[in-house]
Amino acid sequence: MGAALAGAALLGSAAPAGAQARERSGTWSARAATGLTLGGTWTAVPDSAGATVTGTWTLVDGQGRQTAGGAWSAAKAATRWNGSWRSVVAGRSGEFAGTWTADLASGGDAPFPALFERAARAVVSGGWRTGGLTGAWSIRAAEAAPGG
Repeated sequence: MGAALAGAALLGSAAPAGAQARERSGTWSARAATGLTLGGTWTAVPDSAGATVTGTWTLVDGQGRQTAGGAWSAAKAATRWNGSWRSVVAGRSGEFAGTWTADLASGGDAPFPALFERAARAVVSGGWRTGGLTGAWSIRAAEAAPGG
Protein backbone atom coordinates (compact mmCIF):
# COMPACT_ATOMS: atom_id res chain seq x y z
CA MET A 1 0.00 0.00 0.00
CA GLY A 2 2.92 2.37 0.60
CA ALA A 3 3.68 2.41 -3.11
CA ALA A 4 0.08 3.28 -3.80
CA LEU A 5 0.32 6.40 -1.70
CA ALA A 6 3.84 7.56 -2.27
CA GLY A 7 3.23 9.55 -5.41
CA ALA A 8 0.50 11.54 -3.83
CA ALA A 9 2.58 14.20 -2.18
CA LEU A 10 2.39 16.81 -4.83
CA LEU A 11 2.95 20.45 -5.41
CA GLY A 12 0.93 23.62 -5.06
CA SER A 13 1.40 27.22 -6.04
CA ALA A 14 2.56 30.33 -4.26
CA ALA A 15 1.56 33.94 -4.47
CA PRO A 16 4.24 36.63 -4.85
CA ALA A 17 5.63 38.03 -1.59
CA GLY A 18 3.09 40.36 -0.05
CA ALA A 19 0.22 39.04 -2.15
CA GLN A 20 -2.70 37.17 -0.69
CA ALA A 21 -2.23 33.40 -0.89
CA ARG A 22 -4.70 31.57 -3.11
CA GLU A 23 -5.54 27.93 -3.42
CA ARG A 24 -4.48 26.12 -6.55
CA SER A 25 -5.53 22.65 -7.67
CA GLY A 26 -4.78 20.07 -10.28
CA THR A 27 -4.29 16.40 -10.99
CA TRP A 28 -1.34 14.13 -10.30
CA SER A 29 -0.02 10.77 -11.36
CA ALA A 30 2.74 8.59 -9.96
CA ARG A 31 4.51 5.43 -10.96
CA ALA A 32 6.27 3.09 -8.54
CA ALA A 33 9.45 1.29 -9.52
CA THR A 34 7.26 -1.86 -9.51
CA GLY A 35 5.19 -0.42 -12.39
CA LEU A 36 2.09 0.45 -10.37
CA THR A 37 0.53 3.65 -11.75
CA LEU A 38 -1.69 5.89 -9.61
CA GLY A 39 -3.53 9.18 -9.87
CA GLY A 40 -5.72 11.67 -8.11
CA THR A 41 -6.22 15.33 -7.28
CA TRP A 42 -4.36 17.93 -5.21
CA THR A 43 -4.84 21.38 -3.70
CA ALA A 44 -2.17 23.81 -2.50
CA VAL A 45 -2.00 27.03 -0.49
CA PRO A 46 1.35 28.85 -0.11
CA ASP A 47 2.49 30.97 2.79
CA SER A 48 2.63 34.71 2.13
CA ALA A 49 6.40 34.64 1.52
CA GLY A 50 6.23 31.76 -0.95
CA ALA A 51 8.85 29.75 0.97
CA THR A 52 6.48 26.99 2.13
CA VAL A 53 3.25 25.50 0.88
CA THR A 54 0.64 23.10 2.30
CA GLY A 55 -2.20 21.25 0.69
CA THR A 56 -4.39 18.18 0.40
CA TRP A 57 -4.45 15.27 -2.01
CA THR A 58 -6.65 12.34 -2.98
CA LEU A 59 -5.97 8.93 -4.50
CA VAL A 60 -8.72 7.97 -6.95
CA ASP A 61 -9.46 4.45 -8.24
CA GLY A 62 -10.33 3.53 -11.84
CA GLN A 63 -14.02 4.26 -11.20
CA GLY A 64 -13.28 7.77 -9.90
CA ARG A 65 -13.88 6.92 -6.22
CA GLN A 66 -11.58 8.42 -3.60
CA THR A 67 -9.72 5.58 -1.86
CA ALA A 68 -7.20 7.59 0.15
CA GLY A 69 -6.46 11.16 1.02
CA GLY A 70 -4.23 13.25 3.15
CA ALA A 71 -2.14 16.33 3.59
CA TRP A 72 1.24 17.40 2.26
CA SER A 73 3.70 20.24 2.77
CA ALA A 74 6.88 21.54 1.15
CA ALA A 75 9.72 23.99 1.78
CA LYS A 76 12.17 25.53 -0.68
CA ALA A 77 15.81 24.48 -0.46
CA ALA A 78 18.71 25.89 -2.49
CA THR A 79 18.06 23.94 -5.71
CA ARG A 80 14.79 22.10 -5.13
CA TRP A 81 11.52 21.89 -3.25
CA ASN A 82 11.45 19.20 -0.52
CA GLY A 83 8.14 17.90 0.73
CA SER A 84 6.46 15.33 2.91
CA TRP A 85 3.02 13.73 2.91
CA ARG A 86 0.74 11.77 5.22
CA SER A 87 -2.38 9.83 4.42
CA VAL A 88 -5.18 7.66 5.67
CA VAL A 89 -6.73 4.95 3.54
CA ALA A 90 -10.47 4.35 3.40
CA GLY A 91 -11.36 1.26 5.43
CA ARG A 92 -7.91 0.85 7.02
CA SER A 93 -6.45 1.96 10.31
CA GLY A 94 -3.17 3.82 10.70
CA GLU A 95 -1.34 6.33 8.55
CA PHE A 96 1.14 6.19 5.70
CA ALA A 97 3.86 8.81 5.14
CA GLY A 98 6.67 9.63 2.74
CA THR A 99 8.73 12.38 1.11
CA TRP A 100 9.04 13.96 -2.33
CA THR A 101 11.32 16.35 -4.23
CA ALA A 102 11.12 18.61 -7.27
CA ASP A 103 14.30 20.04 -8.79
CA LEU A 104 14.18 23.69 -9.83
CA ALA A 105 14.64 23.84 -13.59
CA SER A 106 15.24 27.60 -13.69
CA GLY A 107 17.84 27.90 -10.94
CA GLY A 108 17.82 28.17 -7.19
CA ASP A 109 15.63 31.25 -6.95
CA ALA A 110 12.58 29.77 -8.68
CA PRO A 111 9.50 30.39 -6.49
CA PHE A 112 6.53 28.05 -6.33
CA PRO A 113 4.50 30.16 -8.81
CA ALA A 114 7.14 29.43 -11.48
CA LEU A 115 6.64 25.71 -10.91
CA PHE A 116 2.92 26.13 -11.52
CA GLU A 117 3.32 28.35 -14.52
CA ARG A 118 5.36 25.48 -16.00
CA ALA A 119 2.76 22.91 -14.88
CA ALA A 120 -0.01 24.85 -16.63
CA ARG A 121 1.94 24.53 -19.90
CA ALA A 122 3.48 21.07 -19.52
CA VAL A 123 3.78 18.21 -17.07
CA VAL A 124 6.12 18.84 -14.09
CA SER A 125 7.79 15.82 -12.50
CA GLY A 126 9.86 14.77 -9.51
CA GLY A 127 10.67 11.82 -7.28
CA TRP A 128 9.10 10.24 -4.18
CA ARG A 129 10.08 7.82 -1.44
CA THR A 130 8.23 5.90 1.27
CA GLY A 131 9.94 3.24 3.32
CA GLY A 132 12.12 1.30 0.88
CA LEU A 133 10.00 2.20 -2.16
CA THR A 134 10.75 4.95 -4.68
CA GLY A 135 9.21 6.23 -7.86
CA ALA A 136 8.39 9.22 -10.03
CA TRP A 137 5.42 11.59 -9.89
CA SER A 138 4.03 14.25 -12.20
CA ILE A 139 1.44 17.00 -11.98
CA ARG A 140 -0.55 19.15 -14.29
CA ALA A 141 -1.96 22.47 -13.03
CA ALA A 142 -4.97 24.37 -14.28
CA GLU A 143 -4.39 27.89 -15.57
CA ALA A 144 -4.88 30.45 -12.81
CA ALA A 145 -8.06 32.46 -13.18
CA PRO A 146 -7.44 36.14 -14.09
CA GLY A 147 -7.18 38.19 -10.92
CA GLY A 148 -7.35 34.97 -8.83
